[in-house]
Amino acid sequence: MTVRSHMADDRGAGGMLALTVAAGTLAFSLLALSLFSVMPAKAGANAAADSAAIAAAETASAGSSARACDIAAEAAALNQASLLSCDVVGDEATVAVGRQIFATTFSVTARAAVPRQTQQASDANGAIPLDELVVISYPGVRADPPVYLRPDAAAALVQMLDAYHSQTGDYLPVDEGYRDLAGQQRAFDEYGWPRAAIPGTSNHGQALAVDFVNPPVVRGGAAHAWLVDNAAQFGFEPLTDPDEPWHWDYEG
Repeated sequence: MTVRSHMADDRGAGGMLALTVAAGTLAFSLLALSLFSVMPAKAGANAAADSAAIAAAETASAGSSARACDIAAEAAALNQASLLSCDVVGDEATVAVGRQIFATTFSVTARAAVPRQTQQASDANGAIPLDELVVISYPGVRADPPVYLRPDAAAALVQMLDAYHSQTGDYLPVDEGYRDLAGQQRAFDEYGWPRAAIPGTSNHGQALAVDFVNPPVVRGGAAHAWLVDNAAQFGFEPLTDPDEPWHWDYEG
């Protein structure tokens, strides 16, 4: 009887030990889960705050201060965060965003400033006189309305179109180049930031951007692969933020 009682006591002690180990393992797992969840949440909150502040400052710099906080809210939402506060003074924006993980909300404040441009009217983004630009006349390029580019960008584009045709036998579809301020505003109203640049900040408004669409050049397609391999030698670089495989900027 004593032996059985002793064995029973051992089993009870073993059960308590197993329960203690299980509880410790669970606590460690919860701690690890918390740490691995909290760290990305903090980093995400920082990124959201930076993005929102820059978006608001760029909007204010482009002369749209009234919309700056709306754009900041969109930027925060794209980073899975919410805009807590937004203050725009001149060309400077100060925002606070929050990002929640479990029951904790991380709040981050960021500030950004973008000086207003002091360009001459003829050089202003989206306000370049058409007689200072060149119409691109080439198979595959939209003819009505015509596609305009800055003279140096136009010459480089035609050289690239020639090279593409000579190597592939096909034509790159060019649907848009220069976009005036009103056109950029329409795109911005339809798609929002960052899909469409804030009016007054787009490379289309500088007559330095080309959209290869109708049909669109898509990632993984033959036309896109050719551009990736060859466009840089003609001075064109891809737009990567946001990712638009059909949009290429002339950088000379």
